[in-house]
Amino acid sequence: MKMDEPAVPMDERLTSFLADAMEVAGLPVRLMQSGAGHDAMVMAARMPTAMLFLRSPGGISHNPAEAVREEDVEASLWVGQRFLERLAAEVR
Repeated sequence: MKMDEPAVPMDERLTSFLADAMEVAGLPVRLMQSGAGHDAMVMAARMPTAMLFLRSPGGISHNPAEAVREEDVEASLWVGQRFLERLAAEVR
């Protein structure tokens, strides 16, 4: 199935929370656009949305051969936790 949908911007505030958490972790922050049809395309129309991407060795994406490195999963979990802590602090 092919989709022809316009790009959906991510929430600037949430994206900055992710970027801040990455900087604290000593990770490079690279903002990118994704041409893939992620769930965020639907979610962004209904609520603030942001995405954190993991590297895929060889650049393979959206394919059964896609893989991630264990250290990248560990880093993403750490960043995700810091992101959620910051978000929770904003809600209080």
